[in-house]
Amino acid sequence: NLYHTCEKVIKPATENRRCSYVEFVADGAQPPEWFVSHYWGDAVAHFVACLEQHVKDRELTYDSPYWVCAYANNQWDMAYELREDPSTSSFRRAMERAHGTVTVLDPEAQSFDRIWCCYEV
Repeated sequence: NLYHTCEKVIKPATENRRCSYVEFVADGAQPPEWFVSHYWGDAVAHFVACLEQHVKDRELTYDSPYWVCAYANNQWDMAYELREDPSTSSFRRAMERAHGTVTVLDPEAQSFDRIWCCYEV
């Protein structure tokens, strides 16, 4: 799941630069085409399979940029990313820039028990 991915992959990879994973791997700006709303506890394989299906359903290319908070937000400065007023958060800015939102629904529908996921929908 993304809790494990963040601790075992994202944070170790970005520790020296203290940046987001996207800033660490991308060559340039990555304006989102799709904002992804999801539950971090979902298996990464299921998450990826859902987005692969979205690519097929929407006839997108595999390089279409998706905004996924775990990768797009700086995990070293979450106080900046998660503000008291959600309308000023990185989530809201990404939703405004994206063409749409895709909800990755985990098998237990935990997404709908999460306040941020409800806000994003």
